[in-house]
Amino acid sequence: MRLVTHPGSLLWLRSMPWLLFAVTFLFANPVFAGTVEGSMCGNGVVEGAEQCDDGDLYPLDGCDPSCRYEQVQRFTSLALEGTTAPDFCASTGNQLGGAFSAAGLDVLNASLQAGINTGELSVLLQLLDLDDSTGTNDAALELGLLGGDPDPTDPSPGGLDAWFLVDDALLETDDRPSEVLTPSAIASLELTAGPNDVSLPFVGGELRFRNARLAARVDASTSPPSPPPLDIAPGLAAFESLEGADGSHGLCGNVTVGTLALIPAPDEVTSGGTACEACASSRVYVSCGEGPVTDACHSLLDVLVGGCQVLGCLATVIEPTQPDVGVGASPPGTLIFGPANGIDKVTVTEPDDAYSSWFQFTAERVHLTNNLDLIFRDGFESGDLTVWSNSTAP
Repeated sequence: MRLVTHPGSLLWLRSMPWLLFAVTFLFANPVFAGTVEGSMCGNGVVEGAEQCDDGDLYPLDGCDPSCRYEQVQRFTSLALEGTTAPDFCASTGNQLGGAFSAAGLDVLNASLQAGINTGELSVLLQLLDLDDSTGTNDAALELGLLGGDPDPTDPSPGGLDAWFLVDDALLETDDRPSEVLTPSAIASLELTAGPNDVSLPFVGGELRFRNARLAARVDASTSPPSPPPLDIAPGLAAFESLEGADGSHGLCGNVTVGTLALIPAPDEVTSGGTACEACASSRVYVSCGEGPVTDACHSLLDVLVGGCQVLGCLATVIEPTQPDVGVGASPPGTLIFGPANGIDKVTVTEPDDAYSSWFQFTAERVHLTNNLDLIFRDGFESGDLTVWSNSTAP
């Protein structure tokens, strides 16, 4: 490197020996001149402490902008429980689950599992800034909550390391999830996250959880992740699954009445042999079909408040149930039915009143592929920049 100087500048430098030494040291040492001797994330070569390096600095392609492997888990099961929630939950009453009989929970949870099996319901947990890929210990990370769909270009769909496309409406402009459970940490294979308010994909829409908390056991089984990314550090092993399906783990929080009012009443309670009947503790409900909840059809909130009985009103599927968590120090308001477009529906006055809840779940490692292989799936462009990942294309 040749230093071009203005006439007389060397005499000025010589008059200040410390500055001359600093300039000489700067240009003689490439570390301080902008060339890092060691690892440089994004150069396509796995080096130093990097877990991966796919030649770019974009997330959602298996390797994050800091060259850490992107650990993402997808729910493989999700079930509302019917008993009191464990002590780690902010509210342990589980008013939502307690509204359902065992038969009612079977119907609801079968619907959730069917959505997971078909890919229509994909709850994705992204462990942001995870340094320990084995999931044994990490004192500071964030847990992003996302939804998405199976990537149709997945060469081996389903199972461990399946590919998924995130709904870009759930991402910030830097491609990080807009819904994050924090603080989060892993200690001795125990993952804990929350409490704070987050939204979660659900059959027919999404649920908003106030004071959400998550606790899960990290499976000690590890394996080298399948591509992407193509280039990972030799010997890298990542944990395969999460277990949140016992009496001391799961996902809990207070589900707002505002979001329950937007979930259509399940088909099972509106038609066929399991349809709710007009009884003292039950109503007849109108299906929303394939559409959203309107004034002309009923919501899941309507069914919770109105109750559901079948078999000539002899069998209770859902007890008429009011929310148990108010806003701040205020108790929740009483929800009542009122006329709306020819049918009676619940009138929501405080959408953040809520039902305490507890879900159990299991999850398995998958990959996010929005920014993979020359294109941004669904026209999505990372960070709102008109550039192409893994490519020199404009």
